[in-house]
Amino acid sequence: MPTSEVGLLDQKLVIFGAGNLGRNVSAALRSAGCPLAFCDNNSVLWGTTIEGVGVMSPAQASAHFPDATFVVAIWHPSKSEGLRHHILFLRSLGCKQVTTFAPVMWQFPEIFLPNMFWELPDKILAEQPAITAARDLLDEEGKQEFDRQLRFRTEGDPFSLHDPELTPQYFPPDFFRLSQQECFVDCGAYDGDTLAVFAEQTGGHFRRYIALEPEPANLAKLESTVAGNVVLRERVTVHPFAVGGRREELRFSSAGDGSGVSADGELIVQAVALDELLADETPTFIKMDIEGFELEALAGASSCIRRCRPKLAICVYHRPDHLWRIPLAIHELLPDSRMTLRSYLQDGFDTVCYCLPE
Repeated sequence: MPTSEVGLLDQKLVIFGAGNLGRNVSAALRSAGCPLAFCDNNSVLWGTTIEGVGVMSPAQASAHFPDATFVVAIWHPSKSEGLRHHILFLRSLGCKQVTTFAPVMWQFPEIFLPNMFWELPDKILAEQPAITAARDLLDEEGKQEFDRQLRFRTEGDPFSLHDPELTPQYFPPDFFRLSQQECFVDCGAYDGDTLAVFAEQTGGHFRRYIALEPEPANLAKLESTVAGNVVLRERVTVHPFAVGGRREELRFSSAGDGSGVSADGELIVQAVALDELLADETPTFIKMDIEGFELEALAGASSCIRRCRPKLAICVYHRPDHLWRIPLAIHELLPDSRMTLRSYLQDGFDTVCYCLPE
């Protein structure tokens, strides 16, 4: 990237993106007498000010500040658009220096870090022995993806990443196959999005589906989907639980896509350990996308996983050290297994560690 954390505050800066992230970046930079301006694709904001900083169109900003460094502060990745897309867009307008928000976070760690998988590069690289041990557990394709994700987290360069996987998330056909006897455990079932893909991939032929989702709005959609389909209604069980290391009540923040366990959460939800919930069941596949609680949930499922040896699909993008800690934890539970890593959205989102027991 053309801009590093060193000397960032000595440069003329324009923030691309006037949403929540952009405003937080601006607030951090104001103590150093910058930024010069916001630019945003939303024409409604053009000509307005946000906390004293003017908002321009990207084209206007690039013309007014040809020598500035543009800081991309938009982080809503999809399959097709992410940081690379925004950087290339600004370059097409003639912006010579473009970087991401990562150097700003590294400059102001007390404000921004840790933030999902972002942390100071030195703190990440201090974990090198564990990082190396985890990487060695992956197949060759998994090693390559691991290296790309690690480079992105330590260098902030989205061009180090490949395009997202196009195969169905959680069901990579070249890594494992689904049978008609699957008992699938969906931890973080959201509104039934994974259930829909699973039903399509199996053609509706499976033994059982156990879905856990504590967020009330998502839970209601999930239950409605199941109730309205006779095939699903007979074989899908829905629980309003979070998944953790033991049975306990937890505070939970209900914020749609960003919901999860939080000390400041407005809801109280019941968490359960899979060892307890599945004591009389034999799962063949466990998936976890539970907003950073994956390590606790794996610990709470250790007996079940050792007993049943299910396929695993565990997200590794919610915490800075999950990229290596989760493969290491899985290896402790299922040492004779094949593991790989795949990513399904831009910018490191929806990165999943897969395990196929021998």
